[in-house]
Amino acid sequence: MGLDVTVDGARPLAEALAALPEVSIVMVDGALVMPNTMAPARWSDVRVKTPAGTFALKRNGDAVSVVAFGNADAAARAMQEKLAAALRP
Repeated sequence: MGLDVTVDGARPLAEALAALPEVSIVMVDGALVMPNTMAPARWSDVRVKTPAGTFALKRNGDAVSVVAFGNADAAARAMQEKLAAALRP
């Protein structure tokens, strides 16, 4: 089970990730992607790699949930909140 933070009316993914140079996309909709891949305009499930671990970004309409593993430590929870803050309008 994961711990999620949901952002309603989330900003476009490319815009949000531009503010977080330490974050890179590693998977889009179940397919691995090359390093330095830009955020796609259309997506439903993106995995990102951060210094605190890997997170899932799940889109549902205009809302995006930032999901961390259930055993996330304090550093992972802080990064989860940083990702959510970048997505907030």
